[in-house]
Amino acid sequence: MINIGFDAVTVSRIEKSVRNQHFLERQFALSELALFESRGNKPETIAANFAAKEALSKALACGIFGFDLREAAVLRRDSGEPYFEFTGILKEKLRSVGLAAEVSLSHENGMAFAMVLLQPEMEFRGE
Repeated sequence: MINIGFDAVTVSRIEKSVRNQHFLERQFALSELALFESRGNKPETIAANFAAKEALSKALACGIFGFDLREAAVLRRDSGEPYFEFTGILKEKLRSVGLAAEVSLSHENGMAFAMVLLQPEMEFRGE
């Protein structure tokens, strides 16, 4: 099975939401909150991560409330490349069906974009 999910988020929408600490704590893993802080809490970064979670929900065909968003942390390798770090029930579910997820992020002109590719775990993942 190969599925694709795409999402676009208006950065200003997220900029308003992040003023509410409860929003951040409901949507993002502690590792993501640390990433945001290390990058100056830039709204573009936060919006891109949120778009990735929405794109993942589309690729999984379960909707944004189909899993705990904190179980799909979007982090960055030393190279800057984004990747998912799955935990909890979501990690077990993906492992049980043998799926891996790749993510691509971008932001420009007040918009953040994310594309997610779900594919069999054994596929080449560029690592």
